[in-house]
Amino acid sequence: MTIEVSIQKRVGRDFRLDVDFRSEGGCLGILGASGSGKSMTLKCIAGIETPDAGRIVVNGRTLFDSARRVNLRPQQRRVGYLFQNYALFPKMTAEENIGAGVPGPAAERRRVVSGLVARFRLEGLEKLLPHQLSGGQQQLVALARMLAAAPDILLLDEPFSALDSHLREKMQLRFGDIAREFRDVVMVTHSRDEAYKRCGTLLVLDGGRGLGYG
Repeated sequence: MTIEVSIQKRVGRDFRLDVDFRSEGGCLGILGASGSGKSMTLKCIAGIETPDAGRIVVNGRTLFDSARRVNLRPQQRRVGYLFQNYALFPKMTAEENIGAGVPGPAAERRRVVSGLVARFRLEGLEKLLPHQLSGGQQQLVALARMLAAAPDILLLDEPFSALDSHLREKMQLRFGDIAREFRDVVMVTHSRDEAYKRCGTLLVLDGGRGLGYG
């Protein structure tokens, strides 16, 4: 699957995002310091933020094109987004969070949730609220919720930054398994070691602009 992104967006008075890249599949890492535009790039792909100009195309399907006035809603983009802080609904249980993005009848939702609970070994945690879960368990619930919607592309925003070193290594291995299932993963990170280890292609951002790609 191919991802094409060529967008510009001004944020506030002093920051301008101007990124241009094309990925032919695999795991693309976006590397840069805090404030370089990494997360904003993901949010534009997901439809959470709207670029001022440009286009975003995934596998030939146009998600955004300012010239043609195309701007699909986030729910229409088939994009899985794992937020840095996981963004779980605080008053929903783990299983309710996982099922929140599953379309269709209740029976289908229960089937999908049950399968993901087993896949991520969340048995016994289904009725717990997010604040009752550990950081690693919250991340698993967020990951399961992301996959429940059967996305075409995965966007991961600093997925390991909030975890301790032992749990980080464990979760990286799990993400490696998931990344092999998907042809398209975009991962934001500020860690060079993490990017070199997990990503086949890198885009380096600084001040909203790409310094290198390959």
